[in-house]
Amino acid sequence: MWRGKTVAQQVEIPEATWTCTDDHLSEEEKNSKSNRRTRQCVVENLCVDRRGAFIRGHGGIHMENMPKVNLLSSDEDSDVFWQPRVERIWSKTIKAHYVNETVFVHGLYAPYHFSHWLYNGMMPLYSTMKRFAGTKDSWTFRPARYSGDDWTRQGDWEMDHFFQTGKELVLSQYELSTSFQSLPPSDAPICFQRAVVGLGSQCALVYCERNIPAEINQSFRDEIAKYYWDTPSVWQKHLEFIQQTIRGSGTEAVEKSKSKNSNTPLKCLEMARYYNFEGTGSSLTQEQGEKANRFGQKFPDIADPSEAYHGSQVGSDNTKRNLVVGIIQREGSRRLINDQDLINSLVEAGFRVKWMSFDHGCGLPETAYLLRDVNVLISPHGNAIGASIFMPSKDAVPTMISVDTTRHWESWFKFTATALGQRFISTQCGPSFYADEAARNLCPLVENKAEWPQHLKRHSLVLGIPASMVPTPEERMKMSQSQLKHMFSRNNNYVSSHPDAQTLQAEETELIYGADLPQTLIQKYGEDVWSVIADYWKAIPRYVDVPRVTKFVQTLQVDFDAEVQENLKNSVATELEKSFGQYFKYVREGRSCGFDACEELLDRNVVKDTSAFGQYSTDNIAKWGQLRPESQPLRSSITELKNWKIEDYV
Repeated sequence: MWRGKTVAQQVEIPEATWTCTDDHLSEEEKNSKSNRRTRQCVVENLCVDRRGAFIRGHGGIHMENMPKVNLLSSDEDSDVFWQPRVERIWSKTIKAHYVNETVFVHGLYAPYHFSHWLYNGMMPLYSTMKRFAGTKDSWTFRPARYSGDDWTRQGDWEMDHFFQTGKELVLSQYELSTSFQSLPPSDAPICFQRAVVGLGSQCALVYCERNIPAEINQSFRDEIAKYYWDTPSVWQKHLEFIQQTIRGSGTEAVEKSKSKNSNTPLKCLEMARYYNFEGTGSSLTQEQGEKANRFGQKFPDIADPSEAYHGSQVGSDNTKRNLVVGIIQREGSRRLINDQDLINSLVEAGFRVKWMSFDHGCGLPETAYLLRDVNVLISPHGNAIGASIFMPSKDAVPTMISVDTTRHWESWFKFTATALGQRFISTQCGPSFYADEAARNLCPLVENKAEWPQHLKRHSLVLGIPASMVPTPEERMKMSQSQLKHMFSRNNNYVSSHPDAQTLQAEETELIYGADLPQTLIQKYGEDVWSVIADYWKAIPRYVDVPRVTKFVQTLQVDFDAEVQENLKNSVATELEKSFGQYFKYVREGRSCGFDACEELLDRNVVKDTSAFGQYSTDNIAKWGQLRPESQPLRSSITELKNWKIEDYV
């Protein structure tokens, strides 16, 4: 018996047949880039062995195979087009493990990175399973991955909430990161009644061809919440299991992870700090260690006792509740320097504050648990902010405040936020621009000198050398890794043996630390120094403009109270209006996305036919992805797209 699941025996495996989402298209339409990236196929009778997947072929000398299908939902350069091999099997039966279920064939992009795994992998897979009748007994198979990924880096995210009896088949020992993954049986192939191939190039980012329906995004969050918290014993058993694995009685994969560092999935629960809370979370569960970590019971929010929380999500008709503000701290790069000042200011203003850190480990259910009652999330722009999908949307439209600097800011999570129906705004406090003199005094220039050498080494760049020793971009592009390493060593030796070069290196380094863009260095070193500068400023610790952010959160409280009142009036609203009407209102008012570059992503994710909102999904599988007629009035009501700025309000 293989893994307690199946026994190999003689099984009749018919020749494979398949249907694809583009069967109705002309050959020219089938060959379009968009269609090739989004094609998904359903295959009857697919088998998997240690070499990969195969189907039983039919036809003459040249046996027919299904078309190649893109396994990823990522950028075009990372697409992986795949098809099974075709085998001619003369006997009527073969020895195989047989599973009368559906296997979903897909790939992952950067599975070790939480937000890439989530938004480029798990959510497209979840959407595909909803479209093609996946169940908790379905299986998955990952036959390939983006070639640029490091095979030794894997994610170990839990999947119990979506799969009960199924497993995930992988082909490499490196990919056995949890008890959910398994190599195919060694004694015989494992065959499935049905396979769904491909993820359909669906995600919130502009490089995907399609959006995931907004209702599916909500369902993803709600299904995790329902699994873990609607039945208290499930959450308690989960915590006990994780504690057992930490003590060494769990899976081999967890034990390997434990030997590398002290990080555990429960660490984020142990480290979380609660300020101004009288009660928190679902009244159905006993919060793990929360009471011991509550600080500053100065102004308990007595209008919002724990009884006001229903089930797994925040929900109450009481309009006197103060918002819950979550703060994510990073201990390495992008650290918030004055996070305690921010906490104190928000608490003084009467808000409940939850301080979190994911740097020492946090599982998927633990992440969802911490975010389950957070209305406003403040975090440096980065991986952890992707946890916003678990913020509740029953009452207030969730808002993210990304803490950036004037030297580096990003748009990645603006895309995910707009497709989720969440508000997103960046706040910057120097070093090259300040809203006013008060902000300048609050946010002094940060010189992260200790981290600078590692950025130089990563990009094989040495400052202080003569311009004649700097390779042209064309010359550098042609260099191998060994040649780059040799050049780095040669240039370092030159500087160490020439005092004038050492002086020049010190002067050029000071320009990097300065508040202004070092144009002279960019002219001298070109793209080489630009890449290093971008990495340096992306990772640098930063200050929060505490008074301005606190005042801004106070405006969000006013919005929240107005939303609750408005929702009480909308008894005749459509389901789409009930779910996202308030969000569309903010888009119309120019108060949904900022501080810049929001027009394109709002156009794609909200307004145009690519909108995530108002798509048919599980309500009409045959029309999946097409826009419902009732979405047109909401989308057409948006006539101008504006950027939202904190400075405009406070």
